[in-house]
Amino acid sequence: MAHYLCFFLLFCLIISIESTIGPGSRKAPVRAAEKVAVTPPPLTRSTPPPSVSSSFQSLPPGKTNVLQRNLIQENIDSKSILENYQAYCTTCLETREFTNPTLVYITPWNSHGYDIAKIFTKKFDYISPVWLSIKRNGFEKYIVEGTHDIDKKWIGALKEKNPKVQIVPRIIFEKWSADDIHALFQSENEKQELASTFATFLNENTDLFDGYVLELLVQFRGASKPTLSHIITDIAERVHQIENNGKKKQIILAVPPYDELFNTNDFEMLYEHLDGFSVMTYDFPNREPGPIAPLEWIKVTMEKFPVPEGETHIKVFLGLNFYGYRYDQTELSAKADQQQYGMKPIVGRDYIDFLRKSYPKSFIVYDPRTDEHATVVHGQPIKRQQQQQQHPLPQTIIFYPSLKSIYKRLELASKLNVGVAIWDGGQGLDYFYDLL
Repeated sequence: MAHYLCFFLLFCLIISIESTIGPGSRKAPVRAAEKVAVTPPPLTRSTPPPSVSSSFQSLPPGKTNVLQRNLIQENIDSKSILENYQAYCTTCLETREFTNPTLVYITPWNSHGYDIAKIFTKKFDYISPVWLSIKRNGFEKYIVEGTHDIDKKWIGALKEKNPKVQIVPRIIFEKWSADDIHALFQSENEKQELASTFATFLNENTDLFDGYVLELLVQFRGASKPTLSHIITDIAERVHQIENNGKKKQIILAVPPYDELFNTNDFEMLYEHLDGFSVMTYDFPNREPGPIAPLEWIKVTMEKFPVPEGETHIKVFLGLNFYGYRYDQTELSAKADQQQYGMKPIVGRDYIDFLRKSYPKSFIVYDPRTDEHATVVHGQPIKRQQQQQQHPLPQTIIFYPSLKSIYKRLELASKLNVGVAIWDGGQGLDYFYDLL
């Protein structure tokens, strides 16, 4: 993984010579960019475009999509993004470029996602609003929280526009005490009451919701896997008993991409009991600034969940991040050859704001080894203690999705014959949806 840092160090050195210029959450708030000695990957670097006003506005939506406008390129710059990010295709809203199932998560804290879901409703098979959580509320009692966020009018508008779309709210097992977890795992009555709570809530909202996305594997890490599978299958069994207009309610499981939490054996055990697996193929574990989800890592992860021979129904979803990470230089560490970077998430609106403010200092580079773009602004040179030479390290590095990176992941999903699950709809740029 250290070669990702080398990629940036080499890049900045090249630029220095020429010019005499990268819920989900990563856990480490600060990462050290360490000195490494590896063969650098090939680079594709944009050249700085002519000046653009900081008040530059995108072109409006039009009649051609990003494929027709030939925008899916390795060599891109800030200007091309700022000119086009809102210019989605208005005549393509009812057509699909990606024909496998598509799921999109919508979060209240990225409210633009509500508009995205309404505009592009016919490009989605599943829409999962992130509203609900479930908690134990005493002996053999469970409650669903977050119901105040339910927007019935919005759901009605979605179903009117696309009667086939399925609304499957994510429901998370959040803030459970050790005593509550112990009670659930030790008592069959507790398990049945939990499953009954899921079914009752769905019956009460049968015209609104078509099932659930369950998120509990991370929250119950370290628990007995057979017991956890038992809990999940009990919920699925009760939910599958509910029908509305002849349509069975569905259960999709959110799956972390780590074997210790969910592996091939777990997948095979639950495959026949569930309707989908939303694999969270983002937040690739890095020790330093680096890509969010290298394409090869996604491929290796998805291959852990093989579809049974003869299966025609697509149940597995490849996770697509529509968010990114921003790394900014902090103070030098005690070692002269290390540079600390502070990290924070970045969403589409903030990325656009950064491109405007940093123009034309920023460069966008493409790494074909990970199939991701990174936006780089180099800072002041730092002095290396031993060699007494100055080399500029990037002041800021941003890894944020591009049309090219998304296209490559959709291409992989098609090749693997899986769907895609987007986290989340409100974090992306409008023209991303031309690719769906």
